[in-house]
Amino acid sequence: MAFKPSQRSHNKFKEIPLDIRPVMNLMVVLIPILLYSAEFVKLSIRELNLPPASSGKIGPGEQKQEKEKRFGLTVLISKDGFYVGNKGGYLSGTGEENVSREEAQPTIAILEDGSYNFAELQKVLLEIKNKITGQGFVDEKSIIISAEADIPYKHVIRTIDHVTIYTDENGEQKELFPQINIGQIF
Repeated sequence: MAFKPSQRSHNKFKEIPLDIRPVMNLMVVLIPILLYSAEFVKLSIRELNLPPASSGKIGPGEQKQEKEKRFGLTVLISKDGFYVGNKGGYLSGTGEENVSREEAQPTIAILEDGSYNFAELQKVLLEIKNKITGQGFVDEKSIIISAEADIPYKHVIRTIDHVTIYTDENGEQKELFPQINIGQIF
């Protein structure tokens, strides 16, 4: 005997209630982990002064700079090491002062393993800072950092870190040269 169409068995879809508890449990665990790990990510922003674009004109502010007493401390990062000097010349690693860059040996040569001697750089810069403090230089807190074209960026950043602050004999961090200027090498 044949059944009427209304009496046939139909596959009916049952609605299953949506269970969001596993997703909520996952969020309860992930959010504190992400917040905890975000504490270890710290950004440091250092204000740098870039060299001015030369326009060929001398403005009134530039004439005033010539009258001020400037030291012009410079650290040059090269493949051979650090050259430390000012506008008068570079300190040579042999003990001579005020020699041109072509004639000078690096003030602080690289170590035997090929790494830079940042501790010696801080020591030399601390001696210079002690000599020029109170001498009337308007730029006694600034330093110009230049690097040769093939120097990796990480060495420039580590140099900036080491010339900005130092740790004294009491373990306190003090400013060395907090005003960083980026120089050009031609």
